[in-house]
Amino acid sequence: MKYFILSLLIISTIISCKKNVPLPDEVLVPERLEMVPPTASVLIGGNTTFTLKFYNNKGDVATLPAGITWSSDNIAVATITQQGIATGIANGTANIKATYNNISATAILTVVTNNNQLATVMIMPSSTVELLLNANVQLTATGKNNVGMVIPGLTFSWNSSATGMVQVSNTGVVTGAAYGTTNVTATTMGVQSAPVMVQVIRKGNFLGSNSMGAAKLKIENGVLKLQTTANFSVANAPDLRIYLGPNASNVNGAVQIAPLTTAGQTSGERTWTVPNGVSITQYRYAIVWCAQFGGTYGVADLGL
Repeated sequence: MKYFILSLLIISTIISCKKNVPLPDEVLVPERLEMVPPTASVLIGGNTTFTLKFYNNKGDVATLPAGITWSSDNIAVATITQQGIATGIANGTANIKATYNNISATAILTVVTNNNQLATVMIMPSSTVELLLNANVQLTATGKNNVGMVIPGLTFSWNSSATGMVQVSNTGVVTGAAYGTTNVTATTMGVQSAPVMVQVIRKGNFLGSNSMGAAKLKIENGVLKLQTTANFSVANAPDLRIYLGPNASNVNGAVQIAPLTTAGQTSGERTWTVPNGVSITQYRYAIVWCAQFGGTYGVADLGL
């Protein structure tokens, strides 16, 4: 009889624990547009086509909404149709813009007179660059003509859209000065590159026998995100959830980010939006926690 009563108490405790740990509310993010390609060139009289990606308020790629309008800021150089087809009119540069409600996306279009003229500038790496605070990385720039051949001997000027966050030397060395996201561009002979996004992030490896991989905190389009790396995995357990918290051993004072077990997100690269009001420096640890039984299955120290 006493074993039966003990079993009932354990079950009751488990149920009570689950009831006291509600799932986090879904966090919505600003809608946004992305133009492809971000930079292009065309001969006078020639055409090129731009396309769009639309990200909804859940951060997912979605069907393009109706009501998008296209424009060129320099119609003497290039025009654009409402289908995204640009035509070169005269030698020079135009910014091509697509607008929907209060959001927009832009691309740089260079119109050239011949295929030997400088047409585009590209930064490598061209994908998003992630930096830890006070770390640095070398970027390189290349100028090409309209048929994609490299033009040698060019000197570039570098610019960061937020110098207090990311500093760029005159040779393209980028240093993370404060947490956040900024754009870096390179310019030569009046031709500017598409911006490369540089993110100054926090990062830590998951420790413990039940987990592997790493967690990253980053600010993306003004929204704080928690992300796991591609090699992330955690052992199976009931009702696993991921938190940001001040302690490595528990979730006292922590904020829930997302369910893992119920959402099938116990491995691989995952990205979650952090609840509004949480700052990138507020919590030190990313914690995988078993909400049903109470215990850590992995802790990543994101540093001070």
